Amino acid sequence: MLTMPIQVQMKLQTSTILIITIAFTLMLVFCGRVEAQSYITQYRVQLNSDNSATWTITQVSGINGTVDTWAGFQNKVTALVDAAANQTNRQMSIDDNSLQMSTYISENNSKSTEYDFTWLNFSVTKNGQMVVGDVFSVNGFFGQLYGDGELQINYPANYTLQSVNPNPDQKDLNSQTLEWVWTPSFLAKNPSIVLGTPKTVAASSSLPSPFLLASVSAIAVVAAAAAAWFLVMNRRQKVKESLVLPTLTLPVSEEEKVLRMLRSTGGSTFQSAITEQCRFSKAKTSQLLTALERNGKVRRYKRGRDKIVNLVEQTKGGK
Repeated sequence: MLTMPIQVQMKLQTSTILIITIAFTLMLVFCGRVEAQSYITQYRVQLNSDNSATWTITQVSGINGTVDTWAGFQNKVTALVDAAANQTNRQMSIDDNSLQMSTYISENNSKSTEYDFTWLNFSVTKNGQMVVGDVFSVNGFFGQLYGDGELQINYPANYTLQSVNPNPDQKDLNSQTLEWVWTPSFLAKNPSIVLGTPKTVAASSSLPSPFLLASVSAIAVVAAAAAAWFLVMNRRQKVKESLVLPTLTLPVSEEEKVLRMLRSTGGSTFQSAITEQCRFSKAKTSQLLTALERNGKVRRYKRGRDKIVNLVEQTKGGK
């Protein structure tokens, strides 16, 4: 039986280990590239009443996914708009101030990148209707941006959806939202969206009748006359108020305050009540009542720790 030398066996083992290491490394590199190149792309397009459209493109990838540069993003958008302008023979451009780009890392180690821009003159207005679709005739439309993905189009709240082709996979008339799960299916059937406003339909249906115009005019005349009458009466009232002489009010003495308070209570009350109601100090109240008692206008009687004060002039008037 033949046996290999020990040195040859060691060389074969080393070669085997090297081959396995290289294969494993290539496999890791390949897997990393696959992860880096797998993206989920979503296009959200908000149609605006001025025929512009606000675009938000979201790309979700693995943590190692590559992100476009600012210059690359700008070049993609500009090239697509130029191609659409040549294809449709319409003037259109990008609002330079609207270009934005941001990247976020989520908790599950996925990377999300948003590209935002506003496309001016994206849609066309014809006979009061907004028509969208001719820009999508550019060959490989979404391929010139960030590849195929989900498409969501929102239209303004003051517009109504009149027709859409192809039929969206999801449609919500309350939120004015149209969705297609895959952009190739959207582009395959000559995309077209036609929007109309309720105001346009109402204006074209009928004109105001002469009777209605006459009624509105009569109401306006009556309202103007009522407003004029109100202004005249308001001025007269102000003149009358200016002619009324102001009522002169003489200052009330402190003794008179005590007498009025006694009259309001029926001519008799406690001295402590006078102090509280007239907001005098106890010494001030005692001083005033002593003076009134000296003048024969009140009389006081001891009642426990307090005194009862009687109004003398009311007693005399009752006799």
